[in-house]
Amino acid sequence: MTRNDFYIQATSIPLLQGISAEDLLQMQERGAIRIISMEPEEGNIVVEGQYCKTLILLMDGTVACTTKGDGWTLTEEIHAPEVIEEEALWSLSQSYKHTYTPTSNGRLIIVDRNHVMHTLMHHDIFRINLLTRMSTRLERNEFSARDSAPHDTAQKILHFIHTISHTDTFPKSLYIKMTTMASIVDETRLNVSRALRELQQQGIMTLSRGHITIHNII
Repeated sequence: MTRNDFYIQATSIPLLQGISAEDLLQMQERGAIRIISMEPEEGNIVVEGQYCKTLILLMDGTVACTTKGDGWTLTEEIHAPEVIEEEALWSLSQSYKHTYTPTSNGRLIIVDRNHVMHTLMHHDIFRINLLTRMSTRLERNEFSARDSAPHDTAQKILHFIHTISHTDTFPKSLYIKMTTMASIVDETRLNVSRALRELQQQGIMTLSRGHITIHNII
């Protein structure tokens, strides 16, 4: 990868936008940021509950984000350029809430916690980018909390999927039993089955045994 290619790809990542080529290249030469390759065969990049010691930036490729709950598992695909759960660096637990696994070959930029605090945080544009992302996430959560409670079964199902989703990307894969879904949305299994078939007819999702593929949520 040429220096110019590195700069173009690196500054397409939300947190690094606006940082000069000279500053980025100097950070790379000093070892403040590292580029590593990823392959699906190598397994997980991050495991849920793992302590966060680095800022991970997806420069190219795709990664599956897996979230596990009581009786269900949701998998979403993250496409570069993106940041892998940067809030874990500053959260109270400082641990990841999801598991991330490569689904294609690609590259990651890794920044150790010390360099985030003492190198990147010295750049005003980095702090602005970080604040913007966190403020946007808080705003979305607030708007979501103001939404009126869903009434019919289909709305309850879509609301549940929305609340457990970490990304806005589609498709999503939800592995769940019908009885578990019925318990979560407080409906009968028959009502849930009927609502899911209606959502499938609308093209919102595709159903198979114990697995729902969500194509979109309108």
